[in-house]
Amino acid sequence: MEHLKNFIYLDEYKMSSLSSQLFEGITEYLVSANRSASEESEQQKGEIGSGRIFADALSKDSSTEEKKVLHDYLYSKFENRLLENEKVLIVKGGSECDLLAEIPKYPFIKITSKAIFNDINSIKATLTNFNVLGEAFAYVTNFEKLKEVQSQLEEAKRNTKDRNEKARLQQEYKSITNIKNVAKETGLHQDEKFLEKLNYLLSYGFEDQFEIQMNGSDRICTANLNREYLRENESLLKRKYSRITEKEFVMFGVVSQANNSKNIDIEGEEEVDEERSIKDALLNLVEHLTNLENQFTGRLSNEIIIDPIAIYTEL
Repeated sequence: MEHLKNFIYLDEYKMSSLSSQLFEGITEYLVSANRSASEESEQQKGEIGSGRIFADALSKDSSTEEKKVLHDYLYSKFENRLLENEKVLIVKGGSECDLLAEIPKYPFIKITSKAIFNDINSIKATLTNFNVLGEAFAYVTNFEKLKEVQSQLEEAKRNTKDRNEKARLQQEYKSITNIKNVAKETGLHQDEKFLEKLNYLLSYGFEDQFEIQMNGSDRICTANLNREYLRENESLLKRKYSRITEKEFVMFGVVSQANNSKNIDIEGEEEVDEERSIKDALLNLVEHLTNLENQFTGRLSNEIIIDPIAIYTEL
């Protein structure tokens, strides 16, 4: 019996487009039909006995028909047909395989391994509220200790009449109960400017990226997911499976980047006119911007970028 698929992600548009080419049209769907009719009429009688009747009747008849594609079932047929035609490179996490040598032989790739979810929106929200969260965490986890220190201070105040001693005890209490300092000591409070700039870099470089990372033999396979195609909310997904999953996932898609990236070389000529010089300057600017963007979007040396169609667990 074929494994049931518990989808967490399915690009229905891309899958339907490829399936229609593979099967020469969408072959599996439900038809929902609806029909309604109505009639209106007016009558007018003449003088009694004249037998004259005037009628004006209007008849309306309308019907609608809707085809509902069974996307999950269609995907299973789509994947199975490609597997039968030996169009899919199958990769298991932990297996030994030279992916760079095998990838050109197959138009599709199917990776099975544990996964890591990277949600930039979640990270940016944490950075924005990092110090507030840190102080709240420090206060809650040290609440009993703070109560004990306060009790000791009140006891010490009752047992001494020395104003200087009372002032010293009060200052010591403030130091011990300074939540910001407690948070700093445990690494839960960072420089506000640092957090602001780090958040800006993440916003500029990664925007609202939601990424899945999987182990593809000797390579890391990553894919940027369109949040609209997730079957459930990102936060719920991470709560169910954890950011670093214990369960193995399957990712099916197309390799979009795999070979070693090459730097852009812009060669100029010794003698150029003014317009060419401006173009060179623009190309040079583009090169520098590309190098800057590569700090965020460029591939790692052992990374393969996947254009995902489906992600699911097998039951």
